[in-house]
Amino acid sequence: MGFRSTDTDDATEGRPRADAERRVQLRVLLATYRTPAVVVLVCLLAAGAWVSYGAYAAPTGETETTRQVETTWTATGNVSHGAPVTEPTAVYPAGTRLENEPLYYSAVSPTVDGTFVGGYAADSAADVSVSLTVELVYQSVDPDNGTVYWRERESLTATNETAVQPGESVTAAFDVNVSAVTARIDRIESDLGASPGETELLLVLEREIDGTIDGAERSVADEYTVPITVEDGTYRVEDEASDAYDEPYEEYETVSASPAAGPVRTLGGPVLVAVGLGGLGALAVASRRFPEPTAADREWLAYRDDREQFDEVVTVLPLPDAALQGPRAHVDSLAALAAYGIDVDTAIVFDPDRAVYAVRRDDFVAVFEPPRPPPAVGDDGTDDRPGSISESGSEADAAGDDDPTPSEGRNRTRSTGADTSTAGENGQH
Repeated sequence: MGFRSTDTDDATEGRPRADAERRVQLRVLLATYRTPAVVVLVCLLAAGAWVSYGAYAAPTGETETTRQVETTWTATGNVSHGAPVTEPTAVYPAGTRLENEPLYYSAVSPTVDGTFVGGYAADSAADVSVSLTVELVYQSVDPDNGTVYWRERESLTATNETAVQPGESVTAAFDVNVSAVTARIDRIESDLGASPGETELLLVLEREIDGTIDGAERSVADEYTVPITVEDGTYRVEDEASDAYDEPYEEYETVSASPAAGPVRTLGGPVLVAVGLGGLGALAVASRRFPEPTAADREWLAYRDDREQFDEVVTVLPLPDAALQGPRAHVDSLAALAAYGIDVDTAIVFDPDRAVYAVRRDDFVAVFEPPRPPPAVGDDGTDDRPGSISESGSEADAAGDDDPTPSEGRNRTRSTGADTSTAGENGQH
């Protein structure tokens, strides 16, 4: 029977042993994640160095190109319309003029007249000419695909004025006899013997402005379409809003500048560098303090995991010598022994005196001897108790001083005259 520690020994050695096991766990954890951590920290360091270089070392290396409005001027225009009452009615006496009405009656006011006013707004100008034209277009169009089956075009008015000043208006007056145009459309369709598509009646307005405006030569042309809708003895001019004929023109200049580095770059770069360097330094210190775990360390931790997993199926019981006699097989792990015991429906017994686990069936016994726990170490990483491995690290220590022994809350018998406590009794859960 091997040497067994007393209660005083266990209390004295329990805390250093727990610290030693925690150090082993840290060593395994560090060995597992050291390489990924180094990769991440190096990436952070490189990113921080790059951002810091761009923000401090070479802030003028990046240029930002923007477009700024240099000059702005506007081509202006508006349309107004009206119709005189030629046939007196109970509502409108003869000679009444209707202005910008939403609807006109063909029998009462067959002719609509109007004005197209054009000009421009600018800070300065010289030798500017404004040309306005108004044409009447009536045609037959396929509403689905826009195919034009036939078209007639008439010029209603055209005007051109030179030396037009900013804000000065040029006016083009026009008139359309809607009743006469409707009759003309009927004759065309009668001559064709068909009326494909839909007929449209349109006013086409064109405005051209040429000259020196705001110190530069300008030449622009705009075209607008104003439909005249005819239906059931009425017609209406579908003019747009009053500002629909204003066209602003903006001139841009390109400006290149080096933008000032923002707080994300000026502060973020150094922070990333500090995190990267600090993390690498901490890893270096930890690697020296917690060296690479040995095979024995990993074996012990694996045993601890198995001990926790199979604790409920292990019975603590001092075995007689006869229980371990006969053919014997040694298994490599507690998990393998527990699996065997469950398969053959036989109890897994831990003998605290011999510090062994056993499963006996008939004359055959399977035995697992737990590995020795890591030696208790001091803060400097050296062994605090030189004799611990040779003596207190014997069979009793192999069972562990903390948690690796089975819980005492289950059925347990003691040999007569046994010590007050064994190495396997300290690990209560």
